[in-house]
Amino acid sequence: MNKTIDGLSGHFVVRLNPECKVYEGHFPGEPVSPGVCNIEMLLECAAQVMGFPLRARKISRCRLTTLITPLSHPELELHIDLKEKEPALFVLNAEIGKDADNYMSLKAEVTRDE
Repeated sequence: MNKTIDGLSGHFVVRLNPECKVYEGHFPGEPVSPGVCNIEMLLECAAQVMGFPLRARKISRCRLTTLITPLSHPELELHIDLKEKEPALFVLNAEIGKDADNYMSLKAEVTRDE
């Protein structure tokens, strides 16, 4: 994974592993990245920006615009932008895509996962 972090923003480049066990059930021979796994990728990258584990408290928008597969989309770019809403509560705006294409966007309230 390559990453660039600047304050409360980050850009990450990740590679999907088509041999990962998650694809055995989702779906054999036609692997698709489950939406919950996409959200988890974004939360883990946001945690790297913050320097501590995060959990989603509320998801206000989650838009999947393209089916993400490790075969057709082996390398992804994740864009993270966090803003403090109140102490210990942040608004996360995040996207998964490649170049100018957007595959998924997420807006959520996140907090430290203790």
